Amino acid sequence: MMRKMAVVASSLLFLAARPAPAPPEQPAPEKDIVKEVMIFRSGGSRLGVSIDDISADRAKELKLKEETGVEIKSVLPDSPAAEAGLEEGDVILEYQGTRVESAAQLVRMVRETPPGRTVTLLVSRDGSTRTVRAKVEEREDEHRKFIRGHRIEIPHIEIPEIEIPDIPGLGSIPSSVRLGAQVENLTDQLGEYFGVKDGQGVLVQSVRKGAPGEAAGLRAGDVIIRVDDEEVSDSSDLRSALRERRGKQLKLTIVRDRREQTLTVAAPRDDETSGASRERARKEAYDRARALSDMEREKGRLRREMEKMKEEMQTIEIEATAAQDEFEDAIDEEEDTPAPPDEDKVEPSDEAHGLCRGRASLA
Repeated sequence: MMRKMAVVASSLLFLAARPAPAPPEQPAPEKDIVKEVMIFRSGGSRLGVSIDDISADRAKELKLKEETGVEIKSVLPDSPAAEAGLEEGDVILEYQGTRVESAAQLVRMVRETPPGRTVTLLVSRDGSTRTVRAKVEEREDEHRKFIRGHRIEIPHIEIPEIEIPDIPGLGSIPSSVRLGAQVENLTDQLGEYFGVKDGQGVLVQSVRKGAPGEAAGLRAGDVIIRVDDEEVSDSSDLRSALRERRGKQLKLTIVRDRREQTLTVAAPRDDETSGASRERARKEAYDRARALSDMEREKGRLRREMEKMKEEMQTIEIEATAAQDEFEDAIDEEEDTPAPPDEDKVEPSDEAHGLCRGRASLA
């Protein structure tokens, strides 16, 4: 009896010392990964298949001799591919005699094919190749938007009105040969700034070095309001007053730093009324006219460029508006579709079925 109890005790100690067996590893549940896909229409033609690139392992499963072509993941009902007899699992090796290396390449070639044209495909099925002819059709609304999430708003593009200021012409920058100064008419705002009432007078823009005006002390920024006792309202008044006093000494009443001053312009010397003086004046007028002509050409170029930019911005706004309308229509369509049983899982439509599992593209 004692011996039997000793055996039982030894057995219990052995079992207690032995580590418990590890629980069998449970295979990780396969996640049904669903990628949300959003596709906008891009025009062109279609075959009506969703396709994917082929990996080395997948090439062996499809009995391909090499890693080339694209696998058809799904075929849209009543599409050119369905009418041609293409099926899920087929591999497109060539398109119109061109070797197919990737899904992106095939999508591009199909879209660049004119709608209604019959194309030739080299297709592999279960390791056997055959030639298939399909008539591609225009890509319309087969791109169902498979959308879930927040509404995306495309902001309105505000196109500002761009005004190119007019560049003054030759007549709007008069000059005085007698004074050797360039002047411009005052505006009410300029008159207020320089302290001249009602904007009456002419503003001196520049004075030629060595000219009678400079010798009299005339400077850029001065405002001429009188010649002797004759009021000067604008540049034409100044020219007229100087013409009447040709060859004579005259007094200029100016406004400088908001205070009136009087300058005395000496009578011109003989050489200043000679042919050399007139030739110098003609040369200055020619140079000024050429500079203004260059400015007019530059203004025209700038205006053309701004108009072109405005047209491009209008085109962008139209495209953005169209994309926004398309997006809103897709959201409205999804909102009208009954919610799937599993709220965490969104089932794609038949057309988007191949696109929502991996990197599939639509051709």
